Amino acid sequence: MVILEGKTLAAQIKEGLKERVQTVTFALQRAPRLVGISWQGDYGGYLYLTKEVKAARALGIKADIVELDENTSPKDFFLLLGKVYGDESIDALLIPRPLPPALNDLDIAPLINDKQDIDGASLVSMGRLFMCKTWQQVKNLKTFVPCCALAVMRLFEYHKINLEGKKVAVIGRSNTVGGPLAKMLTCANATITLCHTKTKDLKSILLNQDIVISATGNARFIKADMIAKDTVVIDVGTNLDENGKLCGDCDFEAISQTNPISPVPGGVGPLTLACLLENIVLSSERKIK
Repeated sequence: MVILEGKTLAAQIKEGLKERVQTVTFALQRAPRLVGISWQGDYGGYLYLTKEVKAARALGIKADIVELDENTSPKDFFLLLGKVYGDESIDALLIPRPLPPALNDLDIAPLINDKQDIDGASLVSMGRLFMCKTWQQVKNLKTFVPCCALAVMRLFEYHKINLEGKKVAVIGRSNTVGGPLAKMLTCANATITLCHTKTKDLKSILLNQDIVISATGNARFIKADMIAKDTVVIDVGTNLDENGKLCGDCDFEAISQTNPISPVPGGVGPLTLACLLENIVLSSERKIK
C-alpha cells in the first residue's frame, strides 16, 4: 500500500512563515491581511476557507470572512469586489467557488486585483498561466496560480513521480482545479485527457492511464474497477458521505489495495492550505519597498 500523503510537505512549507509574517508586520507597520468571500452553501469551499482563516490567524495574519447568502444581489457583490480591489491594506483575496446561484455565472475575473489574487482567479493571473509552455515558466510567474492545482503538482514533486511522457486523465474541468491543472501538467510534458460530465465511456479512458486525478465533487465516484493496477490516483475531492463523514471522489479503501493514492483527508487538502498561506505572506512581502 502506497499512500501519497501531503501533510509532511505542508508542514515543511509552513515552517518559517510565522517569522516572515513578523518581518512583514514590522516593515509595513501592519499585519498581512486576508479577506475571504464565501457562502456556507458551498460545503467544500467554505470548509477550506474557515481552515485557512484559522491557520492564517495562528501565524499572525489578519484574516476575515465576508459572508454571502442566496439574497446577495449582483449589484452588492460587484460593489464589494470594487471595494476590495482598491483597498491597499488587503494583501490577499480568496473567493471559493461555487458562489450562490444568483452570482455563480457572473464574470468576476476582471474585477479581481491580481496583486491580491493568491489563488490565481483573476483575468491577469489565469492569462499568464495559459501563456506558459514549460513548467519552469510557470514557476517563474510573478502572479499566482490556483493553489489546489499547484498542490497536486507539488505532491507529484514531493513523492518523486515523474510526469514527462505520462498519460494523465484529469476528471473535472473547473477554472479552479481541472482546467489550470491540465495546463500545468501539459507544461510538465504529460499527455492530458480532460474528462467531464459529457465524456463518453469514462471507465475505458481511465483504464488506459498512468495517472488519474479526480476533482468531480462526487463522493466515492471512482471505483476500483475503473482504475488499472499500479495507476497513480490523486483524489482532489472534498465531500460528505451518507454518514456525514469527510471523503474524497475515490473509493479509497478498495483502490489503495492495488494503487498508489492520495488520501482524503491528509492528501491534497493540507497542501492546498499551505500553498495559500505561503501566497498570503508572499503577496504582503511584495509590498515592502
